[in-house]
Amino acid sequence: MVQHQAHEHLVDFSIAIDKKYNPNWHHEVIAQELEKAEAGISDWKILILCQPPRSGKSTQASIHFPAWYLGRNPDKEIITVSYSEELAVLFGSRTRELIKEPTYQGIFPRVRLRQDEKARAKWVTNKGGSYISVGVGGALTGRGANILIIDDPLKNRQEADSKLIRDNLWDFFTSTAYTRLEPNGKVIIILTRWHLDDLAGRILHNEEFKRMTKVISFPAIAIRDEKYRKIGEPLWPARYSLEDLESIKKSIGVYDFASLYQQNPVLTENQEFRPVWIKSREAREVDLSNTRKFLTVDTAISKKESADWTGFCDNAVDVEDNWNIRAWHMRVDPKELIDLLFVLYEKRGYEKIGIEKTIYLQAIAPFLQDEQIKRGKYLPVVELEHKQIHKETRIRGLIPRYAAGKIYHVIGECEELEEELFTFPFCLHDDILDSLAYQIQIAEAAYPIHVTQTVNQNLQTKNDINNGI
Repeated sequence: MVQHQAHEHLVDFSIAIDKKYNPNWHHEVIAQELEKAEAGISDWKILILCQPPRSGKSTQASIHFPAWYLGRNPDKEIITVSYSEELAVLFGSRTRELIKEPTYQGIFPRVRLRQDEKARAKWVTNKGGSYISVGVGGALTGRGANILIIDDPLKNRQEADSKLIRDNLWDFFTSTAYTRLEPNGKVIIILTRWHLDDLAGRILHNEEFKRMTKVISFPAIAIRDEKYRKIGEPLWPARYSLEDLESIKKSIGVYDFASLYQQNPVLTENQEFRPVWIKSREAREVDLSNTRKFLTVDTAISKKESADWTGFCDNAVDVEDNWNIRAWHMRVDPKELIDLLFVLYEKRGYEKIGIEKTIYLQAIAPFLQDEQIKRGKYLPVVELEHKQIHKETRIRGLIPRYAAGKIYHVIGECEELEEELFTFPFCLHDDILDSLAYQIQIAEAAYPIHVTQTVNQNLQTKNDINNGI
């Protein structure tokens, strides 16, 4: 019974040949598509699998699947491609060794390697089927493919950022690899999204290829509710918990995490907010400074897990007109938002609390007025207006201030803001950025400019005296 299940289903095959194999739900989803490819019933010709590192993608699609496929189709041909010949040989060697295992031969008793076969990356079955692994650019003349597998065609960030390498990869795919397909042949591309213009990106921007392509993308942390997990949940918690993933993000940075783990790459040449612009201050330094405080709120009134976030931006403007930012987002209903506004106002003493006019009037104002009367406390709410200006344009209004070094992030309180900044305008969420952009409407310098100049002159005079000038 076990052998029969392994013969029929890819995940059961993986479990049978590797006792340590512990599949997650995403392996089941991928296996269903690979089984359709083997049966010749898939509704796609090209399957793009986007997964984070160490999520089992190569083991499943580049090692186990070819072995299982040839077990069921020992007269068919497989070509696998990777960024280097060395990695390609490794895939070929591991697949070859599986076929030689007694467990495999028990599942597929009629399939063997040809007795004189010694090569690790180019070999033939006893039924005339073949397997070949090459690096990108490798020779494929005279070879055919019922299945073409391309696994990690770009090695690293440096290769991904090279237009020449991306062009060469595209040329290899279109003029060499893709032309090797047999009728009803299938292409399986396994990768992490290093770049918007990577192989997956170019396929999806080519109308002819796009119409025959299916994409299965598994971000490490869910960005929306899915069939098997909710927004914010990790892909494979038994292997990488949410805490593990957050630690990885801190280690490698938001930019690489967005590409490698979230499958949301950003072109460095098009990155509008530069990491070098970000300046930071300790919370204690800001809190001891003479500042004026302003809060802006980008509202999305709902507690549904699929709903947008409500963004908050706390801005302490110092005597030199620097903005010192704390920013975050939450999911709140109107009552919770009103309660939170009173708590924040009590704690921070804002001069103004800015809320977008339409949402304020529709969902908040009547309840807030009743609550203010009940509590005997009145909040300095200001109605913000977008004035028919597109959100991205409003956000870009922050660029001059960031570029001039006039915005500081309070350490440890702007991580989500920075994720939105570095991936703008391709960010999945921009509620915190939008709340920050609204500060342009209400934030005021702590002192009029002539007072600031006098303060700076006095400080300079004091420094000169201390230095003996």
